[in-house]
Amino acid sequence: MIFLLTLLVLLFFALKFMHSFHVQELASIFGMPMPKDQAIFRGVSVDSRLHRPENLFFSLPGAQTDGHHFLEKIASQGSKGAVVNRDYGGPDYGMLLIRVDNPLLALQNLAQLIIKQSKARVVAVTGSVGKTTTKDFITTVLKEKFKVASSPGNSNSQIGVPLAILNHTEGQEEIIVLEMGMSHPGNLKALIDIAPPECAIITQVALAHACNFDSLEAIAYAKAEILTHASTALAILHRDIINYSEIIKIGSCRKLSFSFDHPLADYSIAATQTDDLAVRSKEQIYKLGSFPILGKHHQANFLAAVACAEYFGMSPKEIAVGMSKLVLPVSRGQLIEKKGIFFINDVYNASPLSVKAALENLPSPKKRGRKIAVLADMLELGQFSKKAHEEIGEYALNQVDSMFCYGAESRVIFDCWQKYGRSAYWFNHRAELVDALKSYLQEGDVVLIKGSRGTQISKLLEEWESGSNDHIFS
Repeated sequence: MIFLLTLLVLLFFALKFMHSFHVQELASIFGMPMPKDQAIFRGVSVDSRLHRPENLFFSLPGAQTDGHHFLEKIASQGSKGAVVNRDYGGPDYGMLLIRVDNPLLALQNLAQLIIKQSKARVVAVTGSVGKTTTKDFITTVLKEKFKVASSPGNSNSQIGVPLAILNHTEGQEEIIVLEMGMSHPGNLKALIDIAPPECAIITQVALAHACNFDSLEAIAYAKAEILTHASTALAILHRDIINYSEIIKIGSCRKLSFSFDHPLADYSIAATQTDDLAVRSKEQIYKLGSFPILGKHHQANFLAAVACAEYFGMSPKEIAVGMSKLVLPVSRGQLIEKKGIFFINDVYNASPLSVKAALENLPSPKKRGRKIAVLADMLELGQFSKKAHEEIGEYALNQVDSMFCYGAESRVIFDCWQKYGRSAYWFNHRAELVDALKSYLQEGDVVLIKGSRGTQISKLLEEWESGSNDHIFS
């Protein structure tokens, strides 16, 4: 149900913001003979399942399939055209085919052109953890003063960033906030060439996609590619990034830092006698009111939004109003009550740093409830996997009362808890895990559910007994 609602929301905004392209304009852009066709395309797509008849379809090759295989399907839906590889030899199915050397590069070039034609200022967010949340925080705050567009969800890849630009901007924005991800060195260089950021932000760096890197330091330097574009005026970096003193030397832009409590950070959280969030900057300390989201790591990431908002000339009062409207993205720390049991739904993804943050910030149970962790494998850690899971096992000993582990890699966590004689259980089948939890959990328990997307741990709550008294907190 949550997935369906999310899809409907995305489709609504896609229809609202999609760019329109006249076929004559596309012919000029892609250097093809001027067609007699007068078709106008609205928005673009790369997935036949999400394609709409008015979209221009880009036939991208994929690891599992090829977009050219779905031309007949989109034609049957009433589509007027598609971008195909120049050597495509199949039928056109009655559509206009725009032939290019590389459909992905064509998609990226079209997005780049839209950015060049726009007067909007670009904010780009990268990092290993907290990218999407920070991007959403920045967007929410900036909207108090500016017309803002931002990438939906975690559309941060070589495909996702162009789609975000082409389908979720309309040309009237003052600021565009984009999330930029990477899994290999050089990925960010390609993305900042598409959308050069005036303001670049790096959240915390951790072992994510570590199988493609030799070290945490290598990941940090790859993230720092976002600082290198000549158009970038300001960079806002997490002060706790590894090799920070070297990272800030990269690029010629001005640098600011943020951290929950680093003494040298330009922005940090100041202690108060109340529940109000107080921000300490070089110039002042000011209170912004009650922070609406649980977790020190979320407060730290919000500081990046504060620094960004101040750069764009926003006042503390405007920032405070924006802060009051913050919500977490789906599956990133949502609190869900099911029949008196409180689940922390943090199943979007997992790295050692994000798992530690989730464990540290678990709310205390009421009455006689227990703190329980359900941890699935942290994937794509390569040579670092065993040590990373061992560290999580050790760290969790002082954070939760019981541990439920799911997946081959998480067996290391289970073994760690067994060594200390602690209450731990391990499962290799999700159905068995669900059954065990149903027998074990009791009213008042607080249960963290976290793991990498590839483990499909997200399906655990879907398979849990639904009830009319379920309640989702923002």
